[in-house]
Amino acid sequence: MRRNFAMGTLLAALAFAGSAQLSAQDAVPLDWQIYLIPDGKTVYDVVNHVTWLADANLAANKNFRFGLELCTSPLEAPCVNASGSMNYDSATAWVAAMNAQNYLGHSNWQLPTTPMRDPGCAEFGPLKNSFGFGCNANALGYLYYKALGFKAPNTVIPIPFDSVGPFRNFQPSLYWSLTPGDGTTGSLAVFSFASGAQGGSTRDDFLDVLPMIPGKISGTPPLVGTWLEVDPGGKTTYDPVADVTWLADANLAANEKLGLPRCETPTTPMYCIAKDGSMDYASAVQFIINMNAYDNGAGYLGQTNWQLPPVDPNCPTYNCDGVRNPMGELFYDQLGFSAGNPVVEAPDIPVGPFHHVQPSQYWSCLANTIQDACESIGAGPGGAEFGFSFGDGFLGTTGAPADHLVMVYYVGCDLPDQKKCTMVPF
Repeated sequence: MRRNFAMGTLLAALAFAGSAQLSAQDAVPLDWQIYLIPDGKTVYDVVNHVTWLADANLAANKNFRFGLELCTSPLEAPCVNASGSMNYDSATAWVAAMNAQNYLGHSNWQLPTTPMRDPGCAEFGPLKNSFGFGCNANALGYLYYKALGFKAPNTVIPIPFDSVGPFRNFQPSLYWSLTPGDGTTGSLAVFSFASGAQGGSTRDDFLDVLPMIPGKISGTPPLVGTWLEVDPGGKTTYDPVADVTWLADANLAANEKLGLPRCETPTTPMYCIAKDGSMDYASAVQFIINMNAYDNGAGYLGQTNWQLPPVDPNCPTYNCDGVRNPMGELFYDQLGFSAGNPVVEAPDIPVGPFHHVQPSQYWSCLANTIQDACESIGAGPGGAEFGFSFGDGFLGTTGAPADHLVMVYYVGCDLPDQKKCTMVPF
């Protein structure tokens, strides 16, 4: 009965989620309890013999910061953002404080782990670490792909229609820029509307697209002041500080594919759009080309100079704004958000036995197996750590100063019915 109730709640919520809704085939499969056994506040994984905390964003609850302060400035540590996200040093401090308080009677909670090598992964990094789509040997990837049955590049939590200032359909996620990244081969500078962080990403990840036009559209009313100016019809908005005109729909691709098909897999077809509107970089470039060629060459909304936003790759992780980073100017100054917090909140849709799951990146540490403790060395160059996204099923490495969410588990099983602790999934 618990399984059926959770499934009914999930599908009802997905149906409410509007343009980003998923089909029943994309949702949690009916047999998830073969692998995951909920027991109130925890969930036992019978395959990997670890017990997860059912709350996938406990740190967002101010009563469970375990003594860590609320973050008030970028890169402050240890602290927790109001959204529940935190940098890696804070994540390890939060787990240590959780253990010091013997939360739920346990002092062996830990971050989820990721091995350096995973044959299921699609890519290999500079240190020969596995990354990309299909990674399921790590604890979070196992949940996404195996236990919960999601398929990349689908999100676990679709974002309902939202309105943020003059914008609509903003996603609390990473957005593509047109700027090369920090020197890593093939990387692109990206901006997070989940946290206000500027960083980099590989071209095969699935990110969102916010098209812009350099300067002010000819024929629109004269500028007054330095704040966002909504153009007639409300479909574009001019930012006089960054001197760019934004498309007001911050996730146009979720509803208007402009000739690109929906993705069957992350690489099929070659150019495609995920059901939530995200896409890889090559598809983002093609999407912009199609915008400019729209309506027999007249261009989308009558404009033929749409582009991805630029970003100064030398910007700091947080608080980079103005002409150096038009997306940062929009996030911090025009819309008034602070570092570490999203432009919109994700709905609390049950995902199998879990709740408060966020369609964003979660911290994961390096270890040989899911049951091992975190190793002290990082997973990538410069002490980078692993991050797994429930937004598309992508495993990557990320700089420790960035802010991600935290899920935790402990090794072992405390189910009242001890027979279930040793059951074999069928």
